[in-house]
Amino acid sequence: MHEQRLILTDAPRAVLERIEPRVKLFCLAVWVICVVSIPPGDYRALAAYGLLLVALLATNVRLAGKFLRRFAPAVPVIMAAAVLLPFFVEGEVQWRLGPLVASRPGVNAGLRLAAVAGLCVAAVALVWASTRQELLLQGLRGVGLPSIFVNVLAFMLRYLEVLRPELHRLTDARTARTISGRRPDRLRHSANLVGVLFLRAHDRAERVADAMAARGYTGTLHTFHRPHFHARDLVVGAAFTGVVVGWRIVTMW
Repeated sequence: MHEQRLILTDAPRAVLERIEPRVKLFCLAVWVICVVSIPPGDYRALAAYGLLLVALLATNVRLAGKFLRRFAPAVPVIMAAAVLLPFFVEGEVQWRLGPLVASRPGVNAGLRLAAVAGLCVAAVALVWASTRQELLLQGLRGVGLPSIFVNVLAFMLRYLEVLRPELHRLTDARTARTISGRRPDRLRHSANLVGVLFLRAHDRAERVADAMAARGYTGTLHTFHRPHFHARDLVVGAAFTGVVVGWRIVTMW
């Protein structure tokens, strides 16, 4: 049996949790622009931004677990892209592995890809870990993201939690009714399970859409919480933006 967990939301205690979501999203955009604009080979600037990210995480140790759970799934993808890139970029040969040839420009591009992508994804994971789901969606809407995009994202996050117990029930039912343990049978049963889950999800989506239309849904999600800025948010946002942009300007000389 799969138990559903009751998540209790307590008062924000970490420093980043108390910052207004729109300020965090603006700082995230500034961070990504500055990191991506670093020229190839400037590992000093990348290292400095990495140290700044570590410092932010050190001042918000309470978020370390959430941060790692959100950042860890992206690490294999980043590493795979960085490892494969040297074999697809032409240039001076760095080393050979049988018929495969890795070029020196490709190795440099792979290292830069790993560093830049790691810093950007880590920053996204830190913002995600420090912001509750409903506040993050309001922040996305507040920075001017199209309402349709935010609504789709909100429904996706909401009904993933609804479909997860459905998947658990289907998995338990398949396990209780399956005798053969051969791999072809398991693959066939898994394919059938995915098909049934898709049909149930589609049927549930139609019922939800009809219920929303009957209740006067007009494409806008209304909430009781009205986000507003504090002086602390503006000071922190301005200080972070000044440090990030200032270091980028310094490294340009």
